[in-house]
Amino acid sequence: MVELLAKVKENTDSALAEIAEAADRAGRQPEDVSIMAVTKTHPAEYITAAVENGIRHIGENRISEGGRKIRQIGLDYAVFHAIGVLHRKEVRQAVRDFHCLDAVHKIEIIEEIARRNASPLILLEVNTSGESAKKGFPPDIVLLESVLGRALELELPVRGFLTIGPLGSDQIRQRKAFENLRKIRDSLEARLKVSLPELSMGMSDDFTLAVLEGSTMVRLGRRLFGSRKM
Repeated sequence: MVELLAKVKENTDSALAEIAEAADRAGRQPEDVSIMAVTKTHPAEYITAAVENGIRHIGENRISEGGRKIRQIGLDYAVFHAIGVLHRKEVRQAVRDFHCLDAVHKIEIIEEIARRNASPLILLEVNTSGESAKKGFPPDIVLLESVLGRALELELPVRGFLTIGPLGSDQIRQRKAFENLRKIRDSLEARLKVSLPELSMGMSDDFTLAVLEGSTMVRLGRRLFGSRKM
């Protein structure tokens, strides 16, 4: 555990330095960007290592796997986010075991959350890359206004949006995908007169680009922990 803590500290400090540099380039404050530690496939001690190094937000892709770890270490230990594809049959467990559902990608999921009288913090996933393998609402402002309006009508606490950058090393495309989500958020705030402060954008390979385009939370797994255990 001592070795793990030291590795995570070194990687966290390095990531924070890169975030600070990108934030400075964008005229932003580094403290406006949070790190989420993505602990998918890692045992619960990786969550402990992240929290011991000052990371408050923990992301799990799989509802069942994440739920087991969360129940093992306690829901109050960190802020737990479900960041993978959320199926309707998983909503019952998700609203029980997680504080935040960050990848709500269908209106049916919104309706199911409301049906269970649950109020986890919600992010709507938007597919700004246009890649067919990715989930999410299309980046259509009229459609998203309707979806967001329905969620607000149901009194669900929508905090903002999540996107996954395009595959590959084309930084222009990556930045454009992140910029697009920021512009969508800004437009919907103006149109609906609501606050949508969270933009979950950027992962281990592209998080500095996301910070340049307004990300408020970057999702780091391999960057903090190394390769996942399968």
